[in-house]
Amino acid sequence: MKDEFFPPGSVSPDDPAVQRAMETIDKLRPSEQRAFMCNTYRAALAFKRTGDIDHLVNFANNLIATVHLRSVPEYVEALENAPPDRSGSGGSLDVDEVIKDLME
Repeated sequence: MKDEFFPPGSVSPDDPAVQRAMETIDKLRPSEQRAFMCNTYRAALAFKRTGDIDHLVNFANNLIATVHLRSVPEYVEALENAPPDRSGSGGSLDVDEVIKDLME
């Protein structure tokens, strides 16, 4: 990667935060990794189609929060142990509810 060009402000793939994020992503199930890539592409495509930078800003904020939460063992355990009726079929959990449960 030493031959790659990084514009000013870019973060190297060797950055410790990037390495920690990749360790977290590597632990995701294949379906979760696929959803991760789908959301990445959707944000990039929405920006390309609209020129609205908010698509990328919102995605970046959500990505950083998601990777952080997925690195918290208690959060991962809560997701894995959530009753099926709380997460629905392919649905999502309410973040505030999960955080509240973790705090109890």
